[in-house]
Amino acid sequence: MLIPIIAAFATAAGVIMDKIVLSYQKVGHRQFLVIVFFFLFVLCAILYPFLGKIDPRAFSSEYLFLLLLIIFIASIYNILFYHGVEKEKIIEVELIIMLTPLSTILIASIFLQAERNLTVLLSGIIASLALAISHLRHYHLSFNIFQRGLLLYLILFPLEAVLIKNLLSLYSPLALYLIRTFGVFVVLSFWYLFIAPYFKGEPKLTFSNWKAKNYNWCLAIAALAVLQMVLTYYAYVDFGVIFTTIVLTLAPILVYLGSTIILKEKLKKRIILAAAIILACIAYANLALAR
Repeated sequence: MLIPIIAAFATAAGVIMDKIVLSYQKVGHRQFLVIVFFFLFVLCAILYPFLGKIDPRAFSSEYLFLLLLIIFIASIYNILFYHGVEKEKIIEVELIIMLTPLSTILIASIFLQAERNLTVLLSGIIASLALAISHLRHYHLSFNIFQRGLLLYLILFPLEAVLIKNLLSLYSPLALYLIRTFGVFVVLSFWYLFIAPYFKGEPKLTFSNWKAKNYNWCLAIAALAVLQMVLTYYAYVDFGVIFTTIVLTLAPILVYLGSTIILKEKLKKRIILAAAIILACIAYANLALAR
């Protein structure tokens, strides 16, 4: 169970760093995404000789279609997610983000028949609801275009997880992430260079205002993302999508605790209660898998 726990810590650290770069350094989500995915590909390419492995069957038309579908889905939800985070206040997108584990668990239970363990499924639903309720404030049901994009993210992200689980029998986690990141980098670069400026009226992609520290932050974020995602893929193989997602519900709690320690914010009782419920659900689900 150590692998998904490390992934949760890496996820939490990555979220905090994302907020620093996008919210405080204001580099723009377009430049941020292109540079981060470039660094992701480079780091994975360096590690490929040691951890990369691809089954020849992966090059059949069926599996190549699934791979292209993953790249397409990942490109869309990354644009939607980071555009929403950049344009909206964190408080406006927080609940939508917190519901991602719940949507992942529900969609995985529909498409991944082998993971339909009732105990694990119920543990995941309870943990996800505890996470969402702990962050519930005063939300309205009127969504603007950026918030609707984040709602679509709730569907696309779990669908990608299901497709990835199906391909991990043919790719090592590092190999699949390498190809995914390269594909997303190509799609994002093409979109922001040739399509968005002419059809959406966005300014052309430029890095003239970037400083060395911006690139350094993106490289650090990419390194954490490689650790997080490759370990998550390994956890999908060893524990399944649903159990891995249950453990990853710890990540937002860790983000909150980190901001409490760093920014000296007051620790709320509801967060402590949610953390206790999530840990109990992880332990209970782990026992169910061990039977």
